[in-house]
Amino acid sequence: MPSTLLSDQPGFTPMIARLVGMMTYTRETTLEAVQGWTPEELDLIPDGHANSAGMLLAHMAAVERIYQLISDGHPDPDGALEAHHWPGLNLGQQGRAEIRGRPLRHYLEALAQVRAGTLALLAARDDAWLDQPLPLWGDTGNRHFMWFHVFEDEINHRGQLRLLRRHQPGHQGLGTTGAWLEPLRDGLGVRCRMVHKGSPAEQAGLRGGDEIVAIDGADVRDTLFHELRLGAAPGVSSTYRVRRASGELDLTVTRVARPG
Repeated sequence: MPSTLLSDQPGFTPMIARLVGMMTYTRETTLEAVQGWTPEELDLIPDGHANSAGMLLAHMAAVERIYQLISDGHPDPDGALEAHHWPGLNLGQQGRAEIRGRPLRHYLEALAQVRAGTLALLAARDDAWLDQPLPLWGDTGNRHFMWFHVFEDEINHRGQLRLLRRHQPGHQGLGTTGAWLEPLRDGLGVRCRMVHKGSPAEQAGLRGGDEIVAIDGADVRDTLFHELRLGAAPGVSSTYRVRRASGELDLTVTRVARPG
């Protein structure tokens, strides 16, 4: 989980640093909403919904990409937007026809690639650039508002992802281990951030700071963290191979029902 302290960050001017902090936190909550989803789950469009989860993730990447072009002053952002982003930007019938059958890794990598471009752009600019008034949507705006809009739009669609999750039987009634797991580095691998007191994870011996190198025998060191399907029903056990300074050991944790 990224920091909840919006403050200075190396490589960014002060206001841009805080903007990046907000965007980073928003993205983490977006990815948590689709943790471990299958292609079939990503493609599902339930009655009453216009978009699949895959379409919404593609839309987030496309919106961020076109605002890179707009905020950087490109004379023709529509013409410069890469063809593969248009179905996600347009959504509708084009999105429903073309954004299908893709694994979660496809969307994770697309979002990460676009975000890397955003961070490079913002690192090369300063707060005066961010605040400079310029025409926007038939009025006067600035780049600060543009980038606010990018993550505000993502938050809106993250809410839709959470609604779609309610239509996924495999994500209902999940138990808890009481361990807070997170990526180890650069979106890869698994680390235990903390364990809740009295939880199954604590009782099994899992500790905050543990690197988890395998889950149920599958090596996860080079796996994208958000690809991993970590949830399961109460009573289901998982064995975590944990790496510590003293060596590696296997810890088996059995999920319990969530409180309330």
